Amino acid sequence: MPTIELTPLENTLRTLLLDVAQYITEKKTAAGGVTLADPSGTVLRFTGGWVRDKLLGVESHDIDVGISNMTGYQFGMALKDYLDVPEHLEIYKKSLPNGEMNDAIVSLHKIEANPEKSKHLETVTTKIFGLDIDLVNLRKETYTDDSRNPQMEFGTAVEDALRRDATINALFYNLNDSRLEDLTERGLEDMRKKTIRCPMEPYQTFKDDPLRVLRLIRFASRLGYQIDPETEAAMKIEDIREALKLKISKERVGTELEKMLRGKSLHLPSSFTILTSHTYLRPRPSWCIGAHRSAPTVPHYLG
Repeated sequence: MPTIELTPLENTLRTLLLDVAQYITEKKTAAGGVTLADPSGTVLRFTGGWVRDKLLGVESHDIDVGISNMTGYQFGMALKDYLDVPEHLEIYKKSLPNGEMNDAIVSLHKIEANPEKSKHLETVTTKIFGLDIDLVNLRKETYTDDSRNPQMEFGTAVEDALRRDATINALFYNLNDSRLEDLTERGLEDMRKKTIRCPMEPYQTFKDDPLRVLRLIRFASRLGYQIDPETEAAMKIEDIREALKLKISKERVGTELEKMLRGKSLHLPSSFTILTSHTYLRPRPSWCIGAHRSAPTVPHYLG
């Protein structure tokens, strides 16, 4: 199993988050209440794109933190309370290189639970030590036929890994144990083989959320990876094309295409070859992405 070396800033963030988890447990115990849902305590993980980029040697300042037994909002409020104590903040200032402290927390932005948009569990976005952090509980998802917005519930780490769009995006870094986790049992192998593959059966993965088709093509473009044959075959199924037209707005498709064009894509021409060969795009050079006048012209979305 490969190891991940944290920068001094990332290591300080890890220490802070684990200290906050301990702070929550101590407050619960002092109040005479039971510990939170998981009797073994709170397990924290860096998840998704940060882990992938770390293994690729790519610097990232965006970190998603998966929390085992509470919502991101509950953890975020405890984080704020903890850092409101001046002596707590001083601990972390001492461990950071000069000039890297920035603001401890610029803001805590709560994303409300919103049943209409299927955001049933509260999350928090914040900036800590200059890093952009999303705090969110581990979760599982259930989809309906007419929407890509899932019903979300608390889930296990394995369920959270399996719900993701690609195995290479389902790798976790366990903060408690300081170790890499490949809970799909395919992520590291797919990185070695430079393969884009869904953790679960690809047809159902795309049926649930057809936007994943474009996301996987974008990752293949950016990284220079090949799409797994079974995954690519599922992209060609008529049901998936129809689901993309039904569930995903042209604006959202445009956003994904813009990311392809503006990102550091290694194989952009091959991405559009895949898109047009699967008839996700018609080669009509009349549609400009979004409202950016300077944006490149791209093929027209088939819809």
